[in-house]
Amino acid sequence: MAVRVWRDPAAADRLRRLVGAIAEDGGVVGVDGLIAASARAIAVEHDLSTYDAAYVAAARATEATLVSCDVRDLVSRGLAVAPSSLV
Repeated sequence: MAVRVWRDPAAADRLRRLVGAIAEDGGVVGVDGLIAASARAIAVEHDLSTYDAAYVAAARATEATLVSCDVRDLVSRGLAVAPSSLV
């Protein structure tokens, strides 16, 4: 999708490497009651889908930076940063 949307294979490859690095370092966050409650509150506050709100809640719970290509729902609202801001 990144290649098609961005029309920049080099940028898409950088994204692939970043995602691979996250997968290798165990960057998977399990959902517990606190994250679920936070996700619900974030979804209501920002009018987000449960899925998007869960990503935000997990990032906040782990004090991580959420990186997303979802400019409309996450990046534009300051809930995530675009991959291009990391390069």
